[in-house]
Amino acid sequence: MDPVSQGILGASLAGSLSKSKKLKLASLCGFFGGLTPDLDILIKSSTDPLLSLEFHRHFTHSIFFVPLGALITGLFLFLFLRKSLSFKEIYFYSAAGFLTHGFLDSCTSYGTQLLWPVLDKRFSWNIISIIDPIYTFTLLIFILISIFMRSLLYVRLGVFFSCVYLVLGVYQHQNIKEFIKKVAIERGHKIERILLNPTIGNNILWRTVYQTSTTYYIDAVYSPIIGQIRFKKGTEVSFIDKETVFSDLPQDSLLRNDIRRFAYFSQNYIFLHPDYNNVIGDLRYGTLPYDYKALWGIQFDLKKPESHANFINLRNFDNDDYSEFWKMLKGKF
Repeated sequence: MDPVSQGILGASLAGSLSKSKKLKLASLCGFFGGLTPDLDILIKSSTDPLLSLEFHRHFTHSIFFVPLGALITGLFLFLFLRKSLSFKEIYFYSAAGFLTHGFLDSCTSYGTQLLWPVLDKRFSWNIISIIDPIYTFTLLIFILISIFMRSLLYVRLGVFFSCVYLVLGVYQHQNIKEFIKKVAIERGHKIERILLNPTIGNNILWRTVYQTSTTYYIDAVYSPIIGQIRFKKGTEVSFIDKETVFSDLPQDSLLRNDIRRFAYFSQNYIFLHPDYNNVIGDLRYGTLPYDYKALWGIQFDLKKPESHANFINLRNFDNDDYSEFWKMLKGKF
């Protein structure tokens, strides 16, 4: 999730676990605890462009890092809050906020190392958008009312709302999954893998990608809470294997390893971008829900197998894209 959402959820949980007279300070600790895991964005390399991708949502987002992460956050906050809260209290509230971060990120599609180092897997439950203003602002309203009223009731209602909203995402995900399975059957396709993502800022317009043996099929699904599901047929691109694409590229080369790293980051939803030379894109995200226009990818020179691939930003939104997206978000297909 975006940092604001993370901080507000951390503040809400910490505040809900406090006493009313300490609600404001507890929420402050939880807010910073909810933000701290994203300090992993500082991990960068001038020679390895993929290092930041590899370590974002990595060890700092693991539940096993919470005790240490909360300690770091707590020591920092203790410098400013030691006259108002004990270190034990600061640590507890910071840990509550820190704990929410990895779980909320795992609810998105980006991928989070929630159980590292016990399990080297990127969890992505795909039930909420990376940016969801309804979720964020509702939580914010609850916690502000709670602080203003000096009552724990509203912040606890906010935490309850958060849980209900995420459960709604699970319901939406399952409904759309069953719908797309029926679409695939009608097309005569056997699904090998399927990916369902709520698009930016909502949980009713979804990007769907499923893979057959040779092809990815990308479509858009509009699933209102009340009303019938609507569908827009999208595009298709060829499946590629990280181990066999560019067969002349040595298996032990630096570039081959970078392709593997990017494939891991992209949950193996990778494809050769038809609009660029020597670019592999991340198919999980597109300019519009049904297109192949990936938001990012890697570009490389096959003549230099011992040089790192470059991470490139492919975002290219124009007014027509924004108009089309808002039209679809209103269910006008």
